[in-house]
Amino acid sequence: SVVSIRTAATIPPEYIRRLRGRLDRSDIKVDSQTGEVQMFIGLGSGTIIHSDGYVITNRHVVMMPNNTLAKTAYVMLSDRREFKAAVLGSDDSTDIAILKIPERNLPCARFADSDQLRVGDTVFAIGNPLGVGMTVTSGIVSALGRSDTGVGLLYQDFIQTDAPINAGNSGGPLIDFEGRIIGMNTMIRTAGQGGNIGIGFSIPANLISVVATDLANTGKVTRGFVGLFGEDLSAEECEKMRLRLGSVLITEVAEPSPAQQSGLKKGDVITAIDGKSFDSWNDLRIAISKRRPGEVVQISFLRNRTFSLTKVTVVERPNSP
Repeated sequence: SVVSIRTAATIPPEYIRRLRGRLDRSDIKVDSQTGEVQMFIGLGSGTIIHSDGYVITNRHVVMMPNNTLAKTAYVMLSDRREFKAAVLGSDDSTDIAILKIPERNLPCARFADSDQLRVGDTVFAIGNPLGVGMTVTSGIVSALGRSDTGVGLLYQDFIQTDAPINAGNSGGPLIDFEGRIIGMNTMIRTAGQGGNIGIGFSIPANLISVVATDLANTGKVTRGFVGLFGEDLSAEECEKMRLRLGSVLITEVAEPSPAQQSGLKKGDVITAIDGKSFDSWNDLRIAISKRRPGEVVQISFLRNRTFSLTKVTVVERPNSP
């Protein structure tokens, strides 16, 4: 169910003549339907998540050098069959895209519950690094909930792993011992060395599942919003207030918003949603974004040394991202 993905651009006839003799045959493809000559310009990996040909990958895998989505992408299966794929949608806030190929009854992968991952768990990265062919590497979960990666994505909740990942692995799966998807290999830190140094980042399966479902159904992502903005309390502040580390201070409440209507105020400290604690403001923000408009969440908070509960109805995030 792991595939190779190549993006291509149509070469105008005058360029074909100019480049004749300088291009390797493996760099070009003639479209069987249009007769157009196309040159491969991008390489990545992906995973089939539905037997009807739905494939997930990274958005950057199907982006062109001019920062537009590729009009043409090809997906190669493990049996070497290659299909022209349609890009159904992409999300620039999470770097996730979904493609569709015209084939059915395909083997597909299952998602695991990435919330059950623990640091030290053994994981396997599968993909097509540097175009050499499908490769499996192994490692462990080095850290969870990484959001300070510097890549500029609005929603970051990365799994950090030391499983070797290189160019071409992007979009491929990070899997567990049962072969289930627990993440999507997305990027590496190289310290300027140009290769893997044991710091790779993968998007967690639970986030992929929500985003991919929306993209497949509507071509865009619908995110939950309650109108809260916050920041992490320090360990010292949590200890002073006798709160669990990860509690969030509300720094702003949008007006009007569901949070305002529920009575939440700037200065309140959120400790749980629906009875579940979280690790940071980033964790809380992502949890709310996964909720569907119309859902009601129960927020536990502290105000003036008194714990309270309030119910908030989630709405669609304005102008999503």
